Amino acid sequence: MNKTLTLLCLLICLLANQTAAQPEFIGPMPQLGIADPPSPIGAVAYRLSPGTDSLILTWLQRGTMGIQLRWVRLDAEGWGEPATITEQPRMMANWADVPAVVEGGDGALYAHWLYPSENSPEWYDIRMLRSTDDGSTWTALGTLNDDGVEAEHGFVSYVPDAQGVRAYWLDGRATREEIAEGVNGPMSLRTARIGETIEPSTLIDDRVCDCCATGAAITDAGPIVIYRDRSEADVRDISLAGGGIPGTRLLHADGWSIFGCPVNGPAIDAKGRTVAVAWYTAADNKAKVLAAISTNNGVTFGEPIVIDETRGASIPLGRVDIVLDGEEAVVSWLANKRLKGTLKLQRISAA
Repeated sequence: MNKTLTLLCLLICLLANQTAAQPEFIGPMPQLGIADPPSPIGAVAYRLSPGTDSLILTWLQRGTMGIQLRWVRLDAEGWGEPATITEQPRMMANWADVPAVVEGGDGALYAHWLYPSENSPEWYDIRMLRSTDDGSTWTALGTLNDDGVEAEHGFVSYVPDAQGVRAYWLDGRATREEIAEGVNGPMSLRTARIGETIEPSTLIDDRVCDCCATGAAITDAGPIVIYRDRSEADVRDISLAGGGIPGTRLLHADGWSIFGCPVNGPAIDAKGRTVAVAWYTAADNKAKVLAAISTNNGVTFGEPIVIDETRGASIPLGRVDIVLDGEEAVVSWLANKRLKGTLKLQRISAA
């Protein structure tokens, strides 16, 4: 072990003593209102992203010449005027891997949509657009994935960057390299900066779960990306990278071994040094929603709290999200109760 690695290990051990304690339940939830989006019946692929003093909603709907990617802001005054970003004769549309509009650190807006291959609907690229006039006009930047391989690419998450945004996505270029030998290679996790142009991508993890959404957030030590990993034995627990620490690291050893992707990614939010994460697991055939808090930029996390688990006829399904609000966090997830879908929310401490 070299001196640099030794010092890094000592630093992590020291920071572990500063990790947040196990979060606690806080309740009840305040009264919530419903904000019906200004989208037509039949619209799909909704996604909500944070904006400056607002939220940004995107969705897909049928247009006169193809499929439209639409967007709108929601602020304290209500919904703004919806607008079309692009209309394409061919566009990937599903419930799991959806487009988005996000704000960059340069003041521009960035959008992506998924372009399917003509040879297989299972292969698609990530097409990027940029607007410098708050969405009035959009400029095509090209393809985010820089491999030129017909394979799956998607599940994009973003953090703002001084030059624009940093994107993270699942990249299937290796899944095609070994098809000639009859063996599918693994999905990988990659990242790239995007501004006026798309910079070359960098590999983060060369073996990850195939179709679970990624999540990303900014801490005082830099960006963090969270994702469902995949071991050689098909253990698909949650890992993360960034936060000022090189390499990747396991968030928590759930030990969920499953053959095939559960389409159930983790969620993350961060403010300053505080990082809140939530995820779903079915290790040992026990469905659970878990959450954990870090107060040292995600270097270490406190022991996870069980947000929900199977209780009688109520079974958590996952599809989690989490948002920090001061010294609290709010976790959302879906559950199944007597064959009816249920949206649940829970406040927890985050200090």
